[in-house]
Amino acid sequence: MGVPSIKGSAFQSVVEDVQGLVAAGRVSEAELEARLHAEDLRILGEKVLPGLWYPLATYRRLTEILLAVEGGGKPEYVVRRGARAAERLFAAGLYLQLERGAEIGAEKRARGEGWTAREGNLVASLAGAIFNVSRWRFTVDPDEPAVHRIEASEAAELPEVSRLAAQGFVEYTASRLSGAPVRVSSERPARGRIVFTLRLARKG
Repeated sequence: MGVPSIKGSAFQSVVEDVQGLVAAGRVSEAELEARLHAEDLRILGEKVLPGLWYPLATYRRLTEILLAVEGGGKPEYVVRRGARAAERLFAAGLYLQLERGAEIGAEKRARGEGWTAREGNLVASLAGAIFNVSRWRFTVDPDEPAVHRIEASEAAELPEVSRLAAQGFVEYTASRLSGAPVRVSSERPARGRIVFTLRLARKG
């Protein structure tokens, strides 16, 4: 396995936002040098390309700066960032399956139809494609039709900020593709396993 990495399309806004903090004087160059590694500083000074891979360790350290300075240390801040990242991917049209999936979701909602494994598998595949580590799988809970799960295995290299951002990413993407609100929570029951629980909002 190579260096655990994240796709530039999901990493770009992190770099831009840290650069914005520096430009606004909210984070000093001295603070950056104290908290970041040499490779992080190099990446921070370059333009991030959506199609390239970037070290997850750099992503973690930069996101932790944003979490501390902008998010007040609250995990919900990173969850919201993940949702915004998904929104940007939809808007940018980088993944055609997202656009078509959203159209199908709208058509299903107009017909009064609900969530299917098709949407779940698409969400899992998109989330998994952001990282070059971990395996992602969608499952349906046979005892609770309104509760589904996405499990990331072999996920020991995914930092906690990745779990939180993925939670927001999955929630936004699942809601768009299903054509109805989906609420997502996440937990790490083991170091190498992350479970995302998706609950479809009840009508009425």
